[in-house]
Amino acid sequence: MKKIVIVTLLLLGTFSNVFSQQNDTIQKNNYLRVYLDGATESENYIKVKLWYIDYVRDPKQSQVHIIINSQPTASGGLQYSVRFLGHEKFENKNDTLQYIAKVENSNRENRDELTNVITMGLMPYLASNGQQKHMAFDYTDKTKLVEQSVDKYKNWVYTATANTFLSGDKVSEVLSADGSFSAARITDKWKTRLTAGMSYGSNNYETTTYNFTGKTVIKNLKGLIVKSLNDHWSLGLEPTFYASTYSNVKSQFAIAPGIEYDVFPYSQSVNDLFTFKYRLQPLYNSYIDKTVFDKTKEFLFNQIVDVTYTHIAPWGNISSTLTGSDYLNHTKAYRLDLVNQVNFRVAKGLFFNVTGNASLINNQLSLSSQSLTPEQIILKQRETLTNFSYSMQVGIRYTFGSIFNNIVNPRYEGGVNIDNEISTKGETAD
Repeated sequence: MKKIVIVTLLLLGTFSNVFSQQNDTIQKNNYLRVYLDGATESENYIKVKLWYIDYVRDPKQSQVHIIINSQPTASGGLQYSVRFLGHEKFENKNDTLQYIAKVENSNRENRDELTNVITMGLMPYLASNGQQKHMAFDYTDKTKLVEQSVDKYKNWVYTATANTFLSGDKVSEVLSADGSFSAARITDKWKTRLTAGMSYGSNNYETTTYNFTGKTVIKNLKGLIVKSLNDHWSLGLEPTFYASTYSNVKSQFAIAPGIEYDVFPYSQSVNDLFTFKYRLQPLYNSYIDKTVFDKTKEFLFNQIVDVTYTHIAPWGNISSTLTGSDYLNHTKAYRLDLVNQVNFRVAKGLFFNVTGNASLINNQLSLSSQSLTPEQIILKQRETLTNFSYSMQVGIRYTFGSIFNNIVNPRYEGGVNIDNEISTKGETAD
């Protein structure tokens, strides 16, 4: 009888302990949902520091809308005003906190002070949300297991772009268009992205004595899988498909394993990234016309080295990449490219972008052996022999999808579009 009583008490104690632990752990889908408005250059830093918040991309999805404003003081510093507007169960629960940033403060000190003010302002909401048991001056629940946020997009983010140009008169018509669609899922350990793109251009000229019609079509499909190794190293794999009437490529299939090193630790790269990447790319080409090297198809072995620097500014970001490549089975064929990109944030999810590049070229293995007409050369219908090129592009990008924006993982892509890749798994940006 005593044994039965002892066993019963032990079981009751075990169940009580399990129940207590379950009640002591908050599920991630119960995290406070916050929309940051006006954080500018401090936004990514705040998201890394306050990792126990779910940051949403639409104020209508938030429980607390934070609006940050600043104005200069007479001494040259800044007075920050941080408004907290409650929604849903916090409707009409509003507050405003202010603080003065001294003129001698560093950017890091200003970010730390702003983050502390936001933390204090969120305390009443966190307490009402059931997270107060894990709060001291710092969040103490970092080691507890949490469930994934309830998110119908499952952390996938989708991006669509489109650009068009049309002009014409009595004897001519010029049309060009390009577009792309990408799907990406970013976590601390993995990055997955699939991008499909196509561009089209046509020229039509017709007079009583002359008639010309020409067009170019370029298609590409790119995949990316990246595994995080540690705070400086990443492994990547990039499968691609490419076809271009301009470059005489009927189809190109390639896959490129590679490795990347970031001079700055990834967890500290809130403002800057400086990466070196090496890829080895076997590829198989099938050509539309026989090439100047008498090839209709061939297997090539390409090696690629990239050096990228990216800086995140209040107005968006700027990125510069220098890429060198050569074919191991064509040792005299090489190429050097410099690409610069600037993204201006117009509104949440909407960006205006400018991209420019310049290239030194000595690897045109796909050039057609067919003689080109003057019209094809002048209108850039087909690729011609050259040792340099340059271009500039202006466009817009709109991003939609998952309302959550909590992942920080700038690996293997030079930090471009870092605004949508912020993590809150407990790392700090020291």
